[in-house]
Amino acid sequence: MRKINLLLIFILLSFSTFAQIQPWGGIIDHDSCKFENHCSLVKLDTSLHNIWQIGKPSKPFFDTAFSAPNAIVTDTINPYPIANNSYFDLIIPNIFLPNLIVGFKHKFQTDSLTDGGYIEESDDNGATWVNIAYEDTIMTTPGAFNTENLYPKQDTLQGGESGFSGTSNGWIYSRIQWIWLWPCKQIPPDTLILRFHFISDSIQTNKAGWMIDNILISWAIMSGINESENNRSQIHIIPNPVDDIATIKFDNSGNEIFNITIYDPLGQIIKIIENIKSNQVEIKRGDFTEGLYFVQLRNDNKILGTGKLIIK
Repeated sequence: MRKINLLLIFILLSFSTFAQIQPWGGIIDHDSCKFENHCSLVKLDTSLHNIWQIGKPSKPFFDTAFSAPNAIVTDTINPYPIANNSYFDLIIPNIFLPNLIVGFKHKFQTDSLTDGGYIEESDDNGATWVNIAYEDTIMTTPGAFNTENLYPKQDTLQGGESGFSGTSNGWIYSRIQWIWLWPCKQIPPDTLILRFHFISDSIQTNKAGWMIDNILISWAIMSGINESENNRSQIHIIPNPVDDIATIKFDNSGNEIFNITIYDPLGQIIKIIENIKSNQVEIKRGDFTEGLYFVQLRNDNKILGTGKLIIK
């Protein structure tokens, strides 16, 4: 499995071996699944043996979702059955995602070291799969992968598959990060899929299984272009994503002179618009390639507002 590395990988490699996922440039949230409404990122297996369900959990140990009422659960009412192998897929949007982070809240209750859950990754749209625990050993670039609260390779289930097993101590927040690279094989990028498996042996233990909620797709940024919690001027980009022309709107009730700077995820300046005296400015799709960008509204070198721009 090969990956497309960023140009700065060798310069920044010494910074990329975090014990925890705490990027210094900040984290920008892109999309999420809380399961209260339809989530286009999640695709359930349609086979008859599949026990993953989206709904309100109502059984011992799984009596409530992390963000009520719904979660995705190995059966919302009954204990998981014997001899089962079920999965659902998390489809990562097909856009440039350097420094990608996938996080999720979860609980599990299974027969230790036999039944449990594990995650496989496919970076070529489902052609090949690998257990996420082994991603760091097959990366062509050392130190370009990081996890938080994930099972180690030695925590194996039946058949020797690495995964979560036993009983969790309440809710766990697990995260996976691909550092300084795009987890794909080509440009434009192919689809990245994470497959969440649950497996059980032939002994019934009447346990709850695995419950997952609040899946979050984010990316870390490398420079000081983080979104501020104290934005004085909120930026609105309409439409967003952009496929032709978009309007960036903001408050200018004081008749000030603004500048707008647009960065790519590496912190490189892509476009500067100066001397803005109104409360909006137009941008054209043709000035950008497909992907994510960050917008800063400035006045006298002060950042007054930030926003995210997606080009289709």
